[in-house]
Amino acid sequence: MRIYTSYFYQIRFFPPNLIPLSTAMFDPKWYHKPEERYYDKRGVLNGMRAEPFVPGPQLSGLCTGRKNCDGKPQDCDFLKGYYQQLQTLSFQEIMQRFKNLEKQIGKSCDFALIFYETPTNPCSERVMVQKWFREKGYEITEWERNDSNV
Repeated sequence: MRIYTSYFYQIRFFPPNLIPLSTAMFDPKWYHKPEERYYDKRGVLNGMRAEPFVPGPQLSGLCTGRKNCDGKPQDCDFLKGYYQQLQTLSFQEIMQRFKNLEKQIGKSCDFALIFYETPTNPCSERVMVQKWFREKGYEITEWERNDSNV
């Protein structure tokens, strides 16, 4: 089992063994169907969320937009608050959640924590998530589309 970061647009290129888990406060409408979880035409399970990584209500209104960061996301109150939220998580419990989810799905799979922003946006929560995992000794990278995994 591997864990990646990615963004909603990329899901259309995921192989069936890569399960997207939304970290967004509000998912795009297409990500959920009436039954909540569904397999898309490529056989990728959609509609699942990674609730511990969803920004909490205490962060509401802290993001004032990329233009207001002056190119310094390290000074962003939203990202600082989000990192504090991540610090309250237990790494062991998070990893157990992934293992339990894999059992629930019933097959060996990888997971991608999904964000709205692309990896080129320094104001994405993915930067803090990657940092949090790295500090726990687990290297998490951005999923990249290539011929061997499409």
